[in-house]
Amino acid sequence: MATIDELRHLLARAGWWTEPRTWILRDPDLMQARKAPFEYSAGVLGDLVPGGLYLLRGPRRVGKSVELKKTIARVIASGTDPRRILHVAADRLQASDLRRLVDAAALVTPEAGPRFWFIDEITAITDGWPAAIKWLRDNDARFAQDTVVLTGSSAVNLDEAVKALAGRRGGAEHSDRVLLPMPFRAFVHACSENPPPQDPHPVPVGELTPALLKEAVATLAPWQNQLVQLWDIYLAVGGFPQAVAAHITDDHRARHTLRQALLDVIHGESFVQSRWSKTQSGAFLMRLARGLASPTNLHDVATDLGTSTHTVRRRIDALRDALAVWPCHPCQPKGVLRPALRSQEKTYFTDPIYALAPPHAEMPSNLGALSEQQLGVALIRSFARADPAAYLDFDSVLFHRTPARKEIDFVGSGFGGLAIESKYVGQRRWRRNARTLAASRWRGVVATRSALDLENPELVAVPTSLLAWLIGG
Repeated sequence: MATIDELRHLLARAGWWTEPRTWILRDPDLMQARKAPFEYSAGVLGDLVPGGLYLLRGPRRVGKSVELKKTIARVIASGTDPRRILHVAADRLQASDLRRLVDAAALVTPEAGPRFWFIDEITAITDGWPAAIKWLRDNDARFAQDTVVLTGSSAVNLDEAVKALAGRRGGAEHSDRVLLPMPFRAFVHACSENPPPQDPHPVPVGELTPALLKEAVATLAPWQNQLVQLWDIYLAVGGFPQAVAAHITDDHRARHTLRQALLDVIHGESFVQSRWSKTQSGAFLMRLARGLASPTNLHDVATDLGTSTHTVRRRIDALRDALAVWPCHPCQPKGVLRPALRSQEKTYFTDPIYALAPPHAEMPSNLGALSEQQLGVALIRSFARADPAAYLDFDSVLFHRTPARKEIDFVGSGFGGLAIESKYVGQRRWRRNARTLAASRWRGVVATRSALDLENPELVAVPTSLLAWLIGG
């Protein structure tokens, strides 16, 4: 438990208080970001409403701290007194420290006027941070008017936080945000010297009509081969900014270091209550990677790893809470587009690098599974753009199982009568892989590696890279 004096000194260490114009040159997070061979900002905090309370979640190492620091720089540039901007890393605090933190701030900030709070990794506080923030918004008149940004790497206590903070968001729209690894569009712009022109308005999934696809194919024709090749690379590199930088600079050591760090996070944080060794944690990730495109059979996974189905379920849930995996549920019988929560879901990673995190892990021989995974992530991102909080509901992107036990990879209530089947094949093979989709009640898109066929508006083939580019995922 920290004292008031300790917390006061913690707050006063902010570099922008004494050097508001030059602190960004010495801040470690921003220095590391400047070393990258590209400029990238997710823009997830670009529309803060004064007095709003925001919760930004994202996996470890995805860049939340960098986004906070860039936001602080923008707030200072807008004319805000730097002494009204407070930043603290909460991963060593307790819930009771949060009240004292606000009391300490009263001793070191100007007496009147709104403040900005940036509290990083608040979800590391495990003894009731939502209740502490609720109490402060209800009982501290000044904190109730402050703009507050909380970040975390876990979805644990999500329901508790949503309930506790209801009515205390200060009029902020879409106050729950999710920061995922770089989408394909950003990856292309980072890695290509001649990227396609970037439409500022990605296409909603439900608007992927045959006419729009034809227009897009004509517009993107000069870049089609480049997009196909970059999608292959994206499947191997992923979208963590450090991984992208390591790819561009061909820095094998940095790539290895990031993979090791992610495994350390999973083993040391997500699986902290287990008695597994790091080797067992790595074996679990590799086993999930082998089953990416299939429903997750807990019994089979448990048998392969010599553990129980209960343990497998808890480990998958822990990875989901850490935003390292996401569940794709089957839709209900007869194609009712709601998740069948008691049926086996598919377990996908949120980024390909998780499949490569364990020592000696190799790229899966079936690139089709990774392509399916990343297309699913792109679809989820597309729906989360309209409602970021809905990402963690995992009900916008489902799969359909026919009575004959055949599957269609992606359907959903927001697809606008569209179903998408991921088949990582070339021009000659896509039709034989689309029979289930062709027989369905939906208008179909087959997401291929390079095949393109728009002749039949009811069933078209489009490269996955082009689809991901269009929807901005």
